[in-house]
Amino acid sequence: MERTLPDERNQPLPFITYPKDEAELRKSIWIGANCRHEYGLKFIQKTHQSCCAYCGKPLTKCYDAWVTMVLDHVVPLSVCEDEDFGIKPEFCWSLANAVLACTTCNGFDNQYKPSSKRQIKTFQEFLNLRDEIFVKRRERIQEKHKEEKAFFEREIAHVFD
Repeated sequence: MERTLPDERNQPLPFITYPKDEAELRKSIWIGANCRHEYGLKFIQKTHQSCCAYCGKPLTKCYDAWVTMVLDHVVPLSVCEDEDFGIKPEFCWSLANAVLACTTCNGFDNQYKPSSKRQIKTFQEFLNLRDEIFVKRRERIQEKHKEEKAFFEREIAHVFD
């Protein structure tokens, strides 16, 4: 059965299942060397999420999906390290800045840069930036999926029938 991508306009942000306690949200989730064995599992336990935040692909239902699981920085490290934003490093490495992703979605848009820069001083300002970036990245990733699917159907699928 063919899986379709969710309509991003009707999708809630994935952060609604995250812990509500700010101290818990500020903690780093990236502890350990392996997403599938360590920090990714911890993330699933804390957020109760097991699907790619961008395309909805279940990542814990079968081995082939499981091995594609990554933990993505919603606000990319390149943005966090940009002095024009002034983002505290602990914000970037926090649970609040993480989502599960499949390697395809992560690869489609892992170098996103916001079009406008502004100083991010508070954790709430960071969360607002995170939400804005997530929505934009999800839209861009879903558009890339459509482009790749069209290419596959036009150039690849018929060749290997």
